[in-house]
Amino acid sequence: MESLNELISAAQRMLNTGFDVNTFMVWETMAFVALLSALGPSHYYTQTFKQLTVEKSPKGLLAAGGILVAAKEEILKTGGQMQADETRHAG
Repeated sequence: MESLNELISAAQRMLNTGFDVNTFMVWETMAFVALLSALGPSHYYTQTFKQLTVEKSPKGLLAAGGILVAAKEEILKTGGQMQADETRHAG
């Protein structure tokens, strides 16, 4: 959970201080790994994040950051039991 919080904060900092493609790509990789670990590869949020980060832009960063926030909230609601139920949002 802490890594998601850090990644959400990092996205906000990038949006506030100026978008950099190289920084975005490092953030994207770290965030995707965190989602894979927390939710699994088939979860809706993991798949949507992958689609949103195709566009390497502030718009893509903002949308992908929103996915991290939603994932964090869902993990909090489910008590961290996401991977066992990773197909709930798949579709």
